[in-house]
Amino acid sequence: MTLGEKIQDIRKTNGMSQEYLAELLSVSRQAISKWETGLSKPSTENLIHLSKIFNVPVEQLTHPNTRVELVMDVRKEVLAMKKNSKKTMVVVGLFLVLFLGTFAMALYGRFSGSYDDTTILYLMITSACCMLFSFLPIIVTILRYVYRDCESRNIKPTFWVIISTTFIGLAYYLMKRDTLSHTLKRD
Repeated sequence: MTLGEKIQDIRKTNGMSQEYLAELLSVSRQAISKWETGLSKPSTENLIHLSKIFNVPVEQLTHPNTRVELVMDVRKEVLAMKKNSKKTMVVVGLFLVLFLGTFAMALYGRFSGSYDDTTILYLMITSACCMLFSFLPIIVTILRYVYRDCESRNIKPTFWVIISTTFIGLAYYLMKRDTLSHTLKRD
């Protein structure tokens, strides 16, 4: 991926126009267009500014064999979630209300003695399921990110997606992924 392609990709992913990016960098829109088409390259000072604006290391922008990955992929996922945010919020809200209702009923039944133990158990199981379903959109987004990241780094994703279902597994993958992709490239 060329520098120009990276600039264009990161600009579009962030929802910026060439005009807006040009204003931020105090250059012309035509300069941005020339960078993106490869007709010219930004100065060192502009590369540093681009790096700060997009929160990406300069090395990721300039090295031809790297992709602008972590920040960009997460932003793409967040933008995709924003498009579906109203639907997601309704579903999450519904399951949270169901969770609170069933949990409150189980507590009431337990302390008032109005429900038998089997009913309380079913209410607690239903409550736990509602809690799980309310966090499901977040979990799916994380697992989708890990899967795509593994594929972009030529790492077999199955194991890493499975262990990323836990916070510790996700943290381990994020620390280990660079080593894994470099090991695979040498082989």
